[in-house]
Amino acid sequence: MPLFRSHPRSAAAALVGSVSMLALLSLSCQGRKAQLADWVVTAPAPTVMAVSGATGWVLEQPHFQGLLARYPMAGQSLDLFLKRARINPRQETGRVTFYVLSSLPLGQDGSRVEPSDFLLQLGGFQNPAALNLALLDAFPQEGSLPVDGHEVPLHVLLDFNQYHIRAVVDGAGRVWLGDLGALSKLGAGLPARDTVRDCARWTNGAAPFQGFLKPQGLLREASSHLTPEQARNLPQGIDALAWSVTPGSGPGALHRFELAITGNPDGILAVAPWLQRFVAAATGLQGGSAQAPEILQEPRRIGLRAQLTQEQVNLALARLDQPGIRFGHAPGTARP
Repeated sequence: MPLFRSHPRSAAAALVGSVSMLALLSLSCQGRKAQLADWVVTAPAPTVMAVSGATGWVLEQPHFQGLLARYPMAGQSLDLFLKRARINPRQETGRVTFYVLSSLPLGQDGSRVEPSDFLLQLGGFQNPAALNLALLDAFPQEGSLPVDGHEVPLHVLLDFNQYHIRAVVDGAGRVWLGDLGALSKLGAGLPARDTVRDCARWTNGAAPFQGFLKPQGLLREASSHLTPEQARNLPQGIDALAWSVTPGSGPGALHRFELAITGNPDGILAVAPWLQRFVAAATGLQGGSAQAPEILQEPRRIGLRAQLTQEQVNLALARLDQPGIRFGHAPGTARP
């Protein structure tokens, strides 16, 4: 997992002068306590990765489709739901969020095995009542599931071998799609003091494209397939990362990229130099037209706020093993 790639020594040396001032920068977090996005608050407790985007925009993103392709049952379930419920994503203003509830299993030969431990959430739609009626009309009801102390109907999407994909609607009108085993984990959201929440508070909760990652489980799994040198470079003491992208307006506009990382004090100190090198490199590429990047640092949290080109945004997301983006029409707006 290419979370923190080291730079060549010559490049790192060239950056030393550029990052010297940034290394001392520690800003107050006043004014950055943004309200947590609903998709973060409702993330099931076992979630290790989540990606969320404005419905009509994110479903057209090739990289997001590539992420779903890693979980064929997820992509097939979402496509089936949208078609049978006659939902036109281009006319919707809600969000689609993809949750991975455990690290990816590996086969005996090291290849990735088809996982079913995922959930899809469709929330914030402009007409939840119509969405629920479409669900009732398109998918037969079969049994129920306890969610937050209430029994909610299960609607059959598909059955394939050991997979039993169902849809449920929670008390707030959000639609959840997933295997019965994954749906059974609903209701137990992230704890109030979860480090993901601390990360998300330092990103833009209203951004059209967001995500978070708990890297350690994935890194432990990946470490068995790395060389000893690569394994030594894996970050330690990091609990969670959250990121958001807010696109600029107009051709060639810069985009607001925010990244926050939480961990123990030693882990944050270890991550800081990498983050400073990244900021210095981005500053050099942008020239003098962009606002200077900011690094915010606390003992257990560090964050970055920068204005980046689309290419730089995708480079940053790739380092987090997250899907890239392609800006066209304004995300988050309904289209005819």
